[in-house]
Amino acid sequence: MKSTRVLIKFVIPLLISGLIIARCSVLTGTINTKTTATDTQPASSPTSTDTLSPTATSTLAPATPTTTIPAATPTPTAELTRLSLTKGPDLIYTGSNTSMEIFWQWTDNTPFNVDWGTDTSYSLGNAPVTAYDTTNHLYKFDISGLTPGTKYEYRVVIAGQYSDGTFYTAPSTSATTLKFVSYGDTRTNPTQHDSVAAQIIALYQSDPGYQTLIPFTGDLVNDGDTDSNWTDEFFSPSLTHIRTELANVALAPVMGNHEGSGGLFARYFPEPFVTNHYYSFDYGPAHFIMIDQYTSYTVGSAQYNWIKSDLAASTKKWKITVFHEPGWSANGGHPDNTTVQTVLQPLFVQYKVALVLNGHNHYYARAMVNGIPELTIGTGGAPAYTPLSGQLDIVDTYNGLGYGKFSIDDGTMTGWFIDSSNTVRDTFTVTR
Repeated sequence: MKSTRVLIKFVIPLLISGLIIARCSVLTGTINTKTTATDTQPASSPTSTDTLSPTATSTLAPATPTTTIPAATPTPTAELTRLSLTKGPDLIYTGSNTSMEIFWQWTDNTPFNVDWGTDTSYSLGNAPVTAYDTTNHLYKFDISGLTPGTKYEYRVVIAGQYSDGTFYTAPSTSATTLKFVSYGDTRTNPTQHDSVAAQIIALYQSDPGYQTLIPFTGDLVNDGDTDSNWTDEFFSPSLTHIRTELANVALAPVMGNHEGSGGLFARYFPEPFVTNHYYSFDYGPAHFIMIDQYTSYTVGSAQYNWIKSDLAASTKKWKITVFHEPGWSANGGHPDNTTVQTVLQPLFVQYKVALVLNGHNHYYARAMVNGIPELTIGTGGAPAYTPLSGQLDIVDTYNGLGYGKFSIDDGTMTGWFIDSSNTVRDTFTVTR
């Protein structure tokens, strides 16, 4: 009898421990991935919570390793109905060429699911997503483990409804070619912005090389501290082309003076800010430096020191700076920014910046300063200004809607300004 009691005392805790281990193994892991014979991504390696190994002193046989919970078979799109989200889905490029962040807003905090793949079977993975900001019902999810320079399909799904888009991951770090577009100053007249977005959609549909990113030169809305302005001027479901553009091309904006304090700007565009609203990233052969002119950038300031060290550290052949107020423009609206001329321009020359992109004045102008093309592309729909003639270092102007188009091919960059009728109004080249 005594030996029986000892045996029971030894065996029952082991059985209970085994049940707990099995229960924990089922509960671990929230992202489901699925590989097929045609997948190019390697299967995920089990994490430390997926497999239980015996300790050196254990006398038990090793537990059978558990596997990642298989991805649920995605519901065919034909069985879902299309959904208009409160905002989004939008693409946020956070600096990695193996991932893309999906951002959206909804009316409450109901959980969503994100599906993705290289086609609309969405076979690469799916994940449940809950709101990260429950006050404002904001969601975001990083789709990671992707292949550089590859097209992906994605969708966000809730209760039999979906909203979808596509994107290309950024090129490999060794890439020598890149295409992109740029524009800004879309405030006040969203229907005109919608027409510019329609042009850009037509461009990347005819040439998928342009479905990359849009360095945006600021003044997205008229009053950036009023939430209704963001809804009415940038995210309204009636602005169908803007919505399509945002769902398929990553917008990388800088602060404009109309963004106000920047709180809502950062809410709806959660970029990889260093601090305040400045940041930088590599994208194939280019390095983009996104400057916040509403945080001090005078000599010795924290942002100035960051700009200088960021430019010095980059080994990319093509360094491109983006900020709102130009150092050289054609006046007719706002004068030249002298702080840019005296503080930033010497850095641009020293560290061989290849291109400067600005807005603020609502027209197109190209200045050539120290061999650097410095473009005003405030052509996204804001009330038109008239460029003046005979302005210092200005070599070309155009008064009207449109966008800048750029192509890098190894040691040559070509730039064009395209007007609202898809006519080329200016072109230039830079060599490195």
